[in-house]
Amino acid sequence: MAQLSFDPSKLDSKNRIIYEEMVNARKSVGAPFDGPYSALMNHPQLCQKIEQLGYYLKFEGHLSREVYQFVVLAVAQSTKASFEWEDHVNHAISAGVPANIIQVLQDEGISSSNFSAPYECAALVLKATLIYKNIPNTVQANAIKAYGMLGFIEIVVLSGFYQMFSAINEGFEISLRPGMQSIFK
Repeated sequence: MAQLSFDPSKLDSKNRIIYEEMVNARKSVGAPFDGPYSALMNHPQLCQKIEQLGYYLKFEGHLSREVYQFVVLAVAQSTKASFEWEDHVNHAISAGVPANIIQVLQDEGISSSNFSAPYECAALVLKATLIYKNIPNTVQANAIKAYGMLGFIEIVVLSGFYQMFSAINEGFEISLRPGMQSIFK
């Protein structure tokens, strides 16, 4: 598939406002507005809704930054979404996800049993959601205990959200940024 091109100068005034609001919101927290958003801006209203959910989960959600980034990397590895992995691996390091945990995710994904708290319960939730199965009652109870009800729900939503982004990135052939290299073959 050819990449979908996007030229902000071709937006009408209404969609230009939508675009500039999203760019400025992400810029205010040091996040770029590129990659999948460039393709999605061919449908500005949809892009805006997706970005609103993503912004909430990433910057206003209830999960700790390290658990959030662990979930993103786990989904990226599971779906082999190079852009998401490369876009988030340094954020995971900055959030405090240990290098050995990142390496296990990279090499084995969540099939490994080598996760300690606070990642263990998240990995068990993802083992169900990434294969579209019900989360076992004990896993759900333990995850609610570990992350609270809101955090548990956010893990499930993040699983689906980043699976959607994996489909967007791969479906629209989103290129890695200069200097990024895919770890996935």
